Amino acid sequence: SFYMDRVPTTWSKLAWPSQRGLSSWVRNFLDRLHQLEEWTNSPSEIPKVTWLSGLINPTSFLTAICQVTAQRNQWELDKLVTFTDVTKRMNADELDSSSRDGAYIIGLSMQGARWDVNNVQIEKSQPKEMFCPMPILNVKAVTKEKANVGGVYQCPVYMTEMRGPTWFFNAQLKTKSNPGRWVLAGVALIADISV
Repeated sequence: SFYMDRVPTTWSKLAWPSQRGLSSWVRNFLDRLHQLEEWTNSPSEIPKVTWLSGLINPTSFLTAICQVTAQRNQWELDKLVTFTDVTKRMNADELDSSSRDGAYIIGLSMQGARWDVNNVQIEKSQPKEMFCPMPILNVKAVTKEKANVGGVYQCPVYMTEMRGPTWFFNAQLKTKSNPGRWVLAGVALIADISV
């Protein structure tokens, strides 16, 4: 495994879904560990931005956003869904504080199209561009009725490029095109791209 730059099977059985080679996987592991150490060193501080790709179970983080919103507003948890707003900011240093009504997340890449930061919408990908890094997203909990808005593509978000079994939620991305165009193009957000 070490000579072939592959993650040993005994490790991958106990780890998060990943298609990385061993050297990249170890660097990724150390980055994940660093994020967890920051949280444990100051548990009362809410991070400005959460590296969603660095969580082993990002679904639980998204559920926690819904739970906090339900408690704060005295809403029923089962009537809430996650809703995403894409910001124009690409890194955490551009933000002044944490989100007031959810959580800022980073670390997703778009496959099959690109995100136009200036027009804040999905566009056709550039030639020879496999992945497009996404800006910071604000994930918040809203009622199911408020989540049904027009001009939005329900973009699936997957842990890895393998897709299928690694899906964990849908992000709402603005589009001027018919959302069916992006479905046919196979547009998705990927949390952990093989580097």
